[in-house]
Amino acid sequence: MSKTRLQFEYDYEFCLIGIVCHEKDYRLCWTLNNLFGIKLTKTDDHATEHSLHSMFSFNQEELFRDYTLIANRGKEGMLIEEHKQMDYFFIIKGSVDEDEKKQLVEQIKKADLIVGAYSIDVQTLKSKHNLVF
Repeated sequence: MSKTRLQFEYDYEFCLIGIVCHEKDYRLCWTLNNLFGIKLTKTDDHATEHSLHSMFSFNQEELFRDYTLIANRGKEGMLIEEHKQMDYFFIIKGSVDEDEKKQLVEQIKKADLIVGAYSIDVQTLKSKHNLVF
């Protein structure tokens, strides 16, 4: 009897923004909620091979978007090793064009708590599989 193997590719089509912020995750959530009129709430931690990472999410049904804030630093290691300088990643799944992405990054940069915010191309990440949840 022959074996059939299922080939599966993950969808990495989402907006990824790296955030440098030295505040606690709940304070950053509060800031993002006020900036964008969303309601990020605590969910179960995201588990990778090596560590657990704090995660907050919100589903905006009318725009067909999912927002997720996830900590880059876990107790046992980093979520995305290539971006050790980032404290958090803000993920937006849904339709976001380049102009809107630039506006989002600029709005995030203007917040008092935030040191920096940067748009990241998901396709260039070696450890992008850690962003699948």
